[in-house]
Amino acid sequence: MKLLDRYILAKTLWPLIATVSIALIALLMEQTVRLLDLVVNKGGPLSLILRMLANLIPHYLGIALPAAFFIGVLLAVSRLSSESELDAMHASGVPLHRMIAPLMMFAVLLVIFGTIIVGFLQPYTRYGYRALIYLVTETAWYSALEKGAFFSGFGNSTILVDDISEGGRRLTGIFVYEDKNNGGSVTTTAQTGYVVRSQTDDQLMLKLEQGARIETDGPNKKINALTFAKFELPLDIALAPEPYRIRGASEREQTLPELWHNVWTLPKTDPMYYAVHAELHERLVRIATYLFLPLLAFPLGSSTRRTRRGTGIAVGIVLIVIFYYLLQFGHDVSANGRLSPWLSLWLPFFVYAGFSSWAFWEANVSPGHNFVETVLARIESIFDSLRHIGRRKKAPA
Repeated sequence: MKLLDRYILAKTLWPLIATVSIALIALLMEQTVRLLDLVVNKGGPLSLILRMLANLIPHYLGIALPAAFFIGVLLAVSRLSSESELDAMHASGVPLHRMIAPLMMFAVLLVIFGTIIVGFLQPYTRYGYRALIYLVTETAWYSALEKGAFFSGFGNSTILVDDISEGGRRLTGIFVYEDKNNGGSVTTTAQTGYVVRSQTDDQLMLKLEQGARIETDGPNKKINALTFAKFELPLDIALAPEPYRIRGASEREQTLPELWHNVWTLPKTDPMYYAVHAELHERLVRIATYLFLPLLAFPLGSSTRRTRRGTGIAVGIVLIVIFYYLLQFGHDVSANGRLSPWLSLWLPFFVYAGFSSWAFWEANVSPGHNFVETVLARIESIFDSLRHIGRRKKAPA
């Protein structure tokens, strides 16, 4: 039986890994295009984009993992059924509930893993992603600097530019004056310059081209002058944005223990009361969903035949998509205080759990047959009857 368990798990793991990988790559590629447009226009380095994408992985993994597990079980059972391996297992005396045992154990492991992702990783990484977006978009440089006007928002430095283009990144006709602590000064001029972020600490840097730099010391009035083709000037921003807010201002940035604590401590008059309740219940429902995915996927896969191998897969995917849309709708309704989470979230879950358990019980009682084939057969018979009636009416008297 251990050999059988390993065989079933191996058949499930490869489709699961492939589905998760494809889903993550597709979702991250779509987001990469948007982040490239945002960061490049703001002068950010490639490392900043990679940090943003890393913070998005737990969010997308929480979306892709349940669907990938369901598809993995569905494809594995469908293949076992189409190759008559399930029939051989039945013939050797292995019941259906014994076949699904390794998948249920794997579902328990996914519940633990999903709890870590949804309950702890996602709140922290979601906050980190928003903090990076804030860093890129809210810097005072892009909102305060004006062409033809002196700007003194860089500590002891004052800057004047003739023209600004490319969303504030490219400067033309640059004049920078800086007071030194010893009473001296530094004057820098350049024909053009670009504002970028440092690769190490995200500090703004001004990359100057074709210019000159004159430095004077206070006590002895010594003057140093040089010309340069390229020169990097750090910008010590005095008007930098305020530090990003603390984590937890949004209910989606709170961990499961924090949500549980707020559920019992927040008064109903608090604006976050209903949102916190909805968020906690939705996360618990999504975590518990793992336990019933094999119960629904196994009969859908085992009911397929060579002529209808894709029917159970299509029906299963449609059912899961509908269920998750109902959860999203229930979360929104509950977050607005229009409906209790027990009705908007747990009621669809109990219907889904009961339906999955009933489908598995039907498949266990009558191996190879379940509600999908019965419904499809009845629909087909109805269409055949309608076609037959239509032909009789068209036939000549």
